[in-house]
Amino acid sequence: MIIILAAAISISSANSYSVGICTNSSCIYFDRDSSNITFNSSSSVEGRISPVSYRGRTLPPYHSFYAELKANDIRLRERTAALEGIYKSKEDIYMTATTDNDINIDVFKPSGSPIYTITLDETWAAYMKAIRTMDYSGRQINDRDFEGNNGDYVGANLLYNQELFKDRRSIMWIDRMNATVLATDDVIVEARFQPTKYLGYRITTHTTGLADFRYKFSDERYNVKLRSYPARSDGDERYYGTYDLIRRIEMKTVYDKNNGTEEWLPCDFAGWGDILPYDRVGHSADEVFNCSCNSGRDQTFEPVTYQVSSLSQFLKSGF
Repeated sequence: MIIILAAAISISSANSYSVGICTNSSCIYFDRDSSNITFNSSSSVEGRISPVSYRGRTLPPYHSFYAELKANDIRLRERTAALEGIYKSKEDIYMTATTDNDINIDVFKPSGSPIYTITLDETWAAYMKAIRTMDYSGRQINDRDFEGNNGDYVGANLLYNQELFKDRRSIMWIDRMNATVLATDDVIVEARFQPTKYLGYRITTHTTGLADFRYKFSDERYNVKLRSYPARSDGDERYYGTYDLIRRIEMKTVYDKNNGTEEWLPCDFAGWGDILPYDRVGHSADEVFNCSCNSGRDQTFEPVTYQVSSLSQFLKSGF
């Protein structure tokens, strides 16, 4: 028998849930956490990294910077470490997220069929935009950034630089997440992770050391053997020396779901069991035969109105 393990935690404004679907041979898990939050941060630094005398000792010059934000698997990570030199930076970050909507988990198994269809529908919206500019000259600076959105990511490692200029702008949002698992008692036949999401990223940099740029655009289909989601597209570039580099990348997936506002079929589930399992991925009997007997469940979703919804708008916004 298939085992479905579900746990939900709510502490103050933070919410999380975990769903595990296990057969006799394998398991797949969905872990989500977010909050009802609005976050703003602005910072500006300009000066010289230099030795400091303290209680008869001379402290070596050093600067470090660290930032990490996360909401519903939208992630921003930044790290900077610099030795003696002239340093200037400015950063603005805005984030908002909500967990007000319910999470719906459906299990459907047609009579006489060995295949279960398990669907998860979650509408915890989250949004983040960030800009950081930096200019340095001196002995050495290392700088890293990582932006991730529900399996997609971009990132840059700028290492061993004596001169470094960087201007990075990113925007990420998620409206909703749908997941569908087809399984028998013995095996997971197929699984799909289908969030409606967007990631936009642009970096302009002058580098005099080592520069690594990488990205991954994740596939919705779960690789049962490897227990991971393979890349639809990915890339990794490395540069040694003095370069002026510009990179721009955008990744977006949209998965719509009927919101149940039209009762276009009578309350009759006949025929659902005749549809092939793979054709039922991303759907449920309630959704396809949407009718009055299911009217007690509100499936409507009001999308978040973003101040800036794409990288092009972000670059024009002056944020």
